[in-house]
Amino acid sequence: MNRIIYLKEHGRLSKKYSQYVYDIGINLHEKRFGEKLKFLGITHDMRASYYIGADWLDEKNNLAVVVLPKKDMEKVDYFKMFMSCLENNLSPDYFSSIYGIDYERKFISCAHFQDQITPLLVMHYLTVLKGLVKRGLKRDYVLQEDNLHCKIRGRILVSENLHANVIPHRLDRCCCSYQEYTVDNNENRLLKKALLFSSQFIRKFSSHELYPRLLSLTNTLLSHFENIGSDIEIYQIGQVTSNKLFKDYNKAIYLAKQILRLFGYSIEKIHNQRLETPVFWIDMSRLYEVYVYGLLHKAYKSEILFQVLGYNGCAVDFIKLDEKLIIDTKYKPKYEDGNEGIISDIRQISGYARDEKIINHIEKEKKNNEIYPCLIIYPEKVKENGIEVFEFDKKEKLLQKAQPIEEFRNFYKLAVQLPFKP
Repeated sequence: MNRIIYLKEHGRLSKKYSQYVYDIGINLHEKRFGEKLKFLGITHDMRASYYIGADWLDEKNNLAVVVLPKKDMEKVDYFKMFMSCLENNLSPDYFSSIYGIDYERKFISCAHFQDQITPLLVMHYLTVLKGLVKRGLKRDYVLQEDNLHCKIRGRILVSENLHANVIPHRLDRCCCSYQEYTVDNNENRLLKKALLFSSQFIRKFSSHELYPRLLSLTNTLLSHFENIGSDIEIYQIGQVTSNKLFKDYNKAIYLAKQILRLFGYSIEKIHNQRLETPVFWIDMSRLYEVYVYGLLHKAYKSEILFQVLGYNGCAVDFIKLDEKLIIDTKYKPKYEDGNEGIISDIRQISGYARDEKIINHIEKEKKNNEIYPCLIIYPEKVKENGIEVFEFDKKEKLLQKAQPIEEFRNFYKLAVQLPFKP
């Protein structure tokens, strides 16, 4: 039986476990750019970051750490946030930066996250599949064996033909083995099987307001697989490998295998309550960023640029072209109570507003004296009496809704509510 340390976002390990970490030499540090996440990004001062999930601190001695959403965010409607990812046509690579799952490591006896992790995996899969079918499903040569009527294809199967046709005097038939160029290959069978699992899983959300749209999408995707079977054995799934010529397929196949593995390759297990979870993480700051992007894009369409690259690998979350506005999301509900700790964010966004590569998207000609307005978008805390669904008004300027940060010129902040369960 494993021991579990439970933390909230930004919570700190107790002295007991902090000393244990020091004693066994675990190197805790905040995730660096481009680095694989370890220990849910818990920092050297033993404090959790913006990642929620489950990981092993000491797998050998069965000590795990689980980071749960902060108290203000416990009722977040993750399903609606994941739907925002689906509707925004995010690239599969960017979607992959929002979460991670490691099935190769031992599962952790913790059932807290089943409502979060599985929908995210399914949404990711549907996103990739949606792009895949637009470009057309891959065809391949598949070996077929059939008892053909009045024709011969490929190679005659002498022994089979003797027993099936010659001895019973069915001389109008012939058993043949031949190659057929078809979409009904193992790769597509794997994708269809995972799609059927996904379609079954989303029925759990039949009472959710977004269910009709999700059901419509899965039905549309299934129509593209109409002429493809779903019978594929576990050993055949293992034989389906990546192909350098079909990069889009590689991501879809990887996710399909994860979905089937998560449900134990049995569609009957989809609605079972699982008491274990794989090692996984969700980056709440990126998930919030993508959710805000969905709201902005819905209202302002092409006026919103997303993830605009600057120099040295930096990128600003958004630019609103008509207002010449530099926007960055910060998953920090504390900004509702004041501006404590805001200096580092001000410096970061000020840098974006002076990055020539970024501001070239706003003005093609340099205007050295212009100070572009900057906006920090942060989540509003949950109100006890509930909240209405937040939407931007396309007729209203963003800066009309924003609150000025008095100590800094042309700096503003704006609370954007997260979707919450009733």
